Amino acid sequence: MKAIITQTDDFAREAEVEAITAQPGSYRLQFNSQLATARDPAAWQRNFALVLQKHELTALRDLIDAAL
Repeated sequence: MKAIITQTDDFAREAEVEAITAQPGSYRLQFNSQLATARDPAAWQRNFALVLQKHELTALRDLIDAAL
């Protein structure tokens, strides 16, 4: 599951959450960006990725909800 979280004329950032089938209950959370002025403007660049257990992903969601 992906979502664009930032979009301007020359920059985009997406967040992606994907279940890891080889590790049930684990998920990969990854942030990517795309810059129109880059050498390859169509390419997405990985900014940050981590593996979380379902309860950790839930805690992150709760933190974001509380902050908003």
